Amino acid sequence: MSFSTGDTLGILGSALAIATTAIWFRKIRAVDIPEARAPYVAAFVVAAILGVAALAVGVGVLGGVGAVLAVVLGGMMAGLRAISAQDAKVPAVRIGEPMLEFSAPDENGDLFESARLRGRPFLLKFFRGHW
Repeated sequence: MSFSTGDTLGILGSALAIATTAIWFRKIRAVDIPEARAPYVAAFVVAAILGVAALAVGVGVLGGVGAVLAVVLGGMMAGLRAISAQDAKVPAVRIGEPMLEFSAPDENGDLFESARLRGRPFLLKFFRGHW
């Protein structure tokens, strides 16, 4: 069984997209997301380009599956990263300083007010997804 150039490009693109995605999600689970995210985005873009190039030169079944996977996964991950960027801001409160008062709906839809916690020990945990 011999592979054409397109098959090789498709398989390489899908391998790059899958490997980069696996590394990225492993880092998310470990809450170890690097500050420098450009190498990950570049890998996703390269994977998508390899997939498009494979489809352009012609592929067999295996190379076609790999090429489509590379285009979809690489393009989706790079696109999601592009639209999810947040501005880096100086924190409003530093460790050891009093917490700013706020109010927000709780899990039952009732209003929670942080002022009710004043004078009592508590643990307040916020969750932000990494996508």
